[in-house]
Amino acid sequence: MRQSQADSSTRNLYLLRYKKALLTSVAIVAFTLVALAKTTKLTGKIVGYDVTYHTSKSASMLQNQEVVILETTNPKEKYVRVMFSSVGTTQIEPKYFGGAEPLTADVFRDHSCDEKAPTFVSQVTLEQIAQAYLLTDAFKTQPPGRIKNLKCYVAIYKKKKK
Repeated sequence: MRQSQADSSTRNLYLLRYKKALLTSVAIVAFTLVALAKTTKLTGKIVGYDVTYHTSKSASMLQNQEVVILETTNPKEKYVRVMFSSVGTTQIEPKYFGGAEPLTADVFRDHSCDEKAPTFVSQVTLEQIAQAYLLTDAFKTQPPGRIKNLKCYVAIYKKKKK
């Protein structure tokens, strides 16, 4: 017995509706999980920063990034990588780049940007610019030891109060 064309198109319509409902449900769940992601407050001194991001900022309406390594007071996570992203050329105030003043940020954990065995340098050469973090003045005399795994966090942008 052969199926009529009407039955086939009705079945396809139901499949399309089912697929649309399923995708909508998945999107709602995904956005809910992101909205409810656990945020943490991290405080620490900047040990080093990624020179590539630090020097290649655009004054246009594009997002600029700053990637820093913080030395925290938490003995379980002594060093962490924090990514800041916002419009404008200043993601972190310049006073923190000396490494002496502690920086505090609301962050959430991002496993996708964890880094294994980061390299620190006191001066950047062209060969090292994309592979190393430049140490801040406070840490040039005593750089951190070998770090096996650097956990990554993303800072939550807060609009500055005027």
